[in-house]
Amino acid sequence: MKEDNGFNNYYIALILLAAVLVAMMFLSNTGGPVVSVGDIVTMEYTGEFLDGEVFDTSDSEIAIGAGLYEPGRSYEPLRFTVGSGQTIEGMDSGVLGMKEGESKTLTIPPEKAYGPADPDRIQVIPLIDETPMEQTFPRITEMPAFQFSMSFGSEYEVGDTVQLPGSTINLTIVEMGDIVNLSFALGVGESFSSEDLPWNETVVAVNSTDITIRHKVEVGDVHNFQGTPWNTTVIDITDTNMTIRHNPIPDTTVQTQYGPIQVRFNETSIILDQNFFLAGKTLVFDVEIVSIQKAGAE
Repeated sequence: MKEDNGFNNYYIALILLAAVLVAMMFLSNTGGPVVSVGDIVTMEYTGEFLDGEVFDTSDSEIAIGAGLYEPGRSYEPLRFTVGSGQTIEGMDSGVLGMKEGESKTLTIPPEKAYGPADPDRIQVIPLIDETPMEQTFPRITEMPAFQFSMSFGSEYEVGDTVQLPGSTINLTIVEMGDIVNLSFALGVGESFSSEDLPWNETVVAVNSTDITIRHKVEVGDVHNFQGTPWNTTVIDITDTNMTIRHNPIPDTTVQTQYGPIQVRFNETSIILDQNFFLAGKTLVFDVEIVSIQKAGAE
């Protein structure tokens, strides 16, 4: 009899365990859909670097607090099709299995984010540099005819003088065809300026083939090189060279015709980085699934 009771108790325990498992399965199946490949997901997110610095967010309040708020931007959840390549690999795989309303922190290494930084796209410039006081260049310069027409117009002939745009430099047309040959109309002692140059120049020598100029600078002068967000101070001058110091500024990004360039300063150099600013970085995303539209659903 006791053996029967033991068996019955064991049998009841098995039934109860099975009931619990069935209940758990039922609860998980009735907890709403989970994210699968092909689903359209709407998701709130905040992206940070490992040091906690926020670099992007769908929440305007977080953007304001992080100093990232852009007045013209619409702050709203990110919507993408999972597995379609519309977002980074680590995000695609990281949301799989999540439910509506669920939050999660995703730590995504560079290889599953924006890839490694390309060292060939990074240029380093010394903070303090030395440059010759004089420069020599050819007296005759060539220009394709179409470029000449775009810069000066088409109503010109050999012997006419044109002025280089953005400068006080005159050039004389010496030959015209598919290629236009121009001669710099500069004499010894003449000074000129150009928006492409950080300082004025004085002509110190001219011959049949070359022109030599000398930079018009003094110690303490502050100049701007075209396209740079920092300025540069002349700190020393000799007969042959001058020493310049590029003055540090906070990290910034410069937009150029070749794309954005990140500008950073350290104690000895300027780093000009053409890599995407998230390349080579491990990214931390706090995400919350707002909605899931199952693949194939209307």
